[in-house]
Amino acid sequence: MSVILEVRGLGVMFGDRTGLESISLTVQGGDCLAVLGASGSGKSSLLRTLAGLQAAVSGCVTVNGRDVTTLEPEQRGIVYLHQEPVLFPQLSVLENVAFPLVIRRMAKGEAQRRALEMLARLQVDEVATHRAGALSGGQRHRVALARALCADPAVLLLDEPLSSLDPGVRVDVREALLSARAASGAATILVTHDLDDAMAVATHVTTIGAGGALSAPAAPSALLHAPPTLEVAELLGVYATLHGAVEMHGTSAMFRWIGGVIPAADASPGAAVACVRSHELEVHVGDQLQAPVLTVSARRDAAHEVLLDVSDVSGAMAMVRTVSGTPVQVGERVQVVVHHARIFPGH
Repeated sequence: MSVILEVRGLGVMFGDRTGLESISLTVQGGDCLAVLGASGSGKSSLLRTLAGLQAAVSGCVTVNGRDVTTLEPEQRGIVYLHQEPVLFPQLSVLENVAFPLVIRRMAKGEAQRRALEMLARLQVDEVATHRAGALSGGQRHRVALARALCADPAVLLLDEPLSSLDPGVRVDVREALLSARAASGAATILVTHDLDDAMAVATHVTTIGAGGALSAPAAPSALLHAPPTLEVAELLGVYATLHGAVEMHGTSAMFRWIGGVIPAADASPGAAVACVRSHELEVHVGDQLQAPVLTVSARRDAAHEVLLDVSDVSGAMAMVRTVSGTPVQVGERVQVVVHHARIFPGH
């Protein structure tokens, strides 16, 4: 597929100041780029600037090779789907979805035929005759997505489209987004703070750091396996961060923390942080291994993992994540085995 959206050196305003500078990215047709960032990092402002709802400070936005930087929103070939779907409550679902085609002066019958096809693709055609104001949350999101796709955009911008949904509905709408991405030739940008949403829908993921810079886009699985910086790893929110230092043992670099040592290939000596996911770490009760003995001071159970606060004999502490169901209790003496870690320079 060819590049549909290209952004070069874009400057984005936050209120009365420039918040993002020199943003550059490309998205091919049929691909979805997820932009991960904390609240207030500028994700929505980036989308609003791309959509033409606020002016760019600098740079250039092109769609299918056409410079749209200064064009009005309706002239760009870009559709911006807000976090909360906005439908006309007095119109039927079918009339809502057909609306972008009707205002282009397409014959009403043909517009409704295409709208019904899109509703069927997103599996909500059974509510086509219902008033939009009577829909459930998940149905509203699907209908809003159907209307956006009916406009046949070159670029589709999705602003936190799943953040307000209950977990069950969220999974359902994720599937709708995935189906829409596969069926549409649009270049899609999804902004979110939820890694699971990005993993489920996107072909590539980038992150907005504290300084407003974008990380290099990567496939979701590749980003998880090898985040480029500690800041990106912390933003992903799935790692325990173990503080320690890299030491040289002969020609081998090893990361030392209160729980023992971990190979640290290519790391430089000095203060460092190891990032470890729950399935890459085991906690064993007792003192049978060649590792320091730690004491569990707190346990917190999450849906898919267990978070443990551990300390050594000196009182130094660390927080580790391990898999759900690990039978370790507060007060027990344990040893920790780390199978894989990502090592970054410390502060």
